[in-house]
Parts: sequence; C-alpha cells; structure tokens
Amino acid sequence: MTTTSNRGQPTANALAASRPIRIACVYIDYHCPDFRIASMSGLRLFRMAEAFARRGHEVDIILNRLKSPEQRGSRLREVPFRFVRWEDYDVVKTFFHRGFESLMAAGGGDHPFIVSKLGSVVGREQTSGVHFYGHVREALFRTQQEIARRSRFVTVLTDESAALWRREHGSSTPLLRVPTGVDAEIPSPGPNPYTARGIDRPVVLFAGNLYSREQQAEINELWQDRLNRVGRLLKDRGLCLVAMGSGETDHLDRDAVLHVGRIEASDYWNWQRHASVGLVLAQGPIQDNESSKIYYYLRTGLPVVCERGVPNAGLLEETANGAVVDFGDIEGMVEAAKRLTKSPPTLNGLVKHIIEKHSWDARAAIYDPIFDRARSGP
Repeated sequence: MTTTSNRGQPTANALAASRPIRIACVYIDYHCPDFRIASMSGLRLFRMAEAFARRGHEVDIILNRLKSPEQRGSRLREVPFRFVRWEDYDVVKTFFHRGFESLMAAGGGDHPFIVSKLGSVVGREQTSGVHFYGHVREALFRTQQEIARRSRFVTVLTDESAALWRREHGSSTPLLRVPTGVDAEIPSPGPNPYTARGIDRPVVLFAGNLYSREQQAEINELWQDRLNRVGRLLKDRGLCLVAMGSGETDHLDRDAVLHVGRIEASDYWNWQRHASVGLVLAQGPIQDNESSKIYYYLRTGLPVVCERGVPNAGLLEETANGAVVDFGDIEGMVEAAKRLTKSPPTLNGLVKHIIEKHSWDARAAIYDPIFDRARSGP
C-alpha cells in the first residue's frame, strides 16, 4: 500500500517502492499562446498535473502555447501537441469533453489507457438537473459515447453525474467521483483591490464564469438577471456586489453590479480575502454539477450564501460557514449576505479542514488505484 504524508504527498519509501508512470494531461488543441490560468478548467489542468508530479509521476501538460517542450517543474513539462508520441505514455488523462475531443483530433484516441474527466454529464434526451440544451447537448452526448467506448476509467464531479452516466452508458466503464480541488498554499495577503476601485462598502463577491451564449445561453441569461436583482437590493442595504470571471455580461446593470472581468488565479485570492461574503447561484432548482467556487471561498475563510440545488452546498452546513437559501429567493440571499457581513462565523479550523479534505493533492490521491492498474500494464 502506498503511504502518504499529511499533505497528501507520497513518502520517499513509497516512491521508491512504486514505479512512476508517464502521464499526458490533455485539454485544448488549438493554438493558445496567451492561455491564462483564469478559469476553473485551466486551473484544474495545471493543478492536477502538478499534484500528479508531486506524487512522483512524470507528467506532461499537452497544450499549444509553446514552440517546443519546456520544463515547468520537477517531473513536470509542458509539451505542444506536435511533439507528442502517445505510445510513450502509460496514461492519457483528458480534461472535460473538449480534452477528449482534442485527443481524438490529435490521433491519440486508440491509446489503451485513457482516463476521461468530465465536468458535466448530459443525457441522450434533455434531463432535469443538466443545463445544456439542443445541439450543444447533442454534441456533448456524442462525445460521451466515444468516451464510453475508448476510456478505461471515467471520473465525474458528483454522485448525480455518476448516476446519469450509468443510466445512459451502463456500467462497463468504471467510474470515480473526483470533485474539484483547491490550492493548499496560496499567496500572502496583498492590497485591497476594492479600495483601489473606490469601493468603501462591504463586498459580496460572485467569483465565477457567467458562461457564453454558444454553450449555455439559458444560464447566462438567468444569472445576469439574478445578479442584477441581488445587486440592487444589496446596494439598498449598503453593500456592493462584485462579479469576476468570463462570459457574456452585456445585460448586467452597471449601477448594481461591478464586473471586473477575468482575474489570474494567482490574484483572485486577494479579491476573496477582502470580500465579506461569497455568492453562489444555482443553475436551476435541480443541478447535477457542483460549484467549484464554494471550495475557493471556504479556503480563504469567506462566508458563503448559496442557492439550494447545488450538490456541494452541504459543505456550508458541514463547516457552519454560510447559509443555503431556496432557489430564486432573492430576498433570502440578500438578507443572509447582510447577516453574515455583520456577524461572520467563527472559523474553528475551517481552512485546515478544507486543505486536508479538498486540496488538489487529496484529489490526486484518489487516482492511485487507477495508476496502479496502469503500472501493471494493459
């Protein structure tokens, strides 16, 4: 059995006893010289690759933003697609539907040990809890059919997604639940980014993607409207709503919501540290996909207001660091935010708990049995 340190990393004896494997981490195949780690998809790609390398494996991030392979750290490289020989890897790990599609386009779809990570799972028909529609859902489902046919393992974020996968694709491909992780170590505190923008009121922060009209137009419309309504009520109560991240923002009320755009992963900790409350919106009354922002708010000790329906909203009850309100209860969200601003919860070891249970290293450890299989051969 592999032994690990209390940070989720293997001890020297464990590494010596097990052969490191070579892992290719695959996400997007288009030319992306300005690729920034400012979204959860990009963050997961790099953080999981780094965590696998810390566990003693040889890891290549396959991404077209460099002209030639480049060492990124101990046992960690970044390699453009044109330099890849898929047969050199013990495991090819794809990230999201797009990562698997990139692997197929690059000629790696016949690799004998593909591990496919899915952020969302869709059904053959429209399914309650899944908020992809029409031709977008249909294209994602076709990709899932190929994933089911070619992958040795599939990993999903939630039990709800696992149940939908088994209903649609059966149980022949083993499933693992691997939720989003969070950084164990974060930068030291820096200047307050809100005062630099002239904000002198307590801030409620919505840190996350608003989605595009191409992929999830319905959620984009819902969330812009929801943020406008929340922002207006918060303003009336002396609070300020700030939103960050990518996605369409053309319908946001600029008097009610300050949108600051995409923030680099290394910088957004300060935005969380200097906020008073973190806000989480649900995609509907039922939602299969988790909210990664909950882990990040809690990592900085930020109290959270979340709509009911988000699968990992239970973390707020588990940690006693926030409030869960009914879906669509705008007044309830605003009153909860006001209450938490005036009386923040006592942390009581919250940050330590999040690091131990939900760090990227803890998530990487879940893959150990899979990599043991890869080590022993197809």
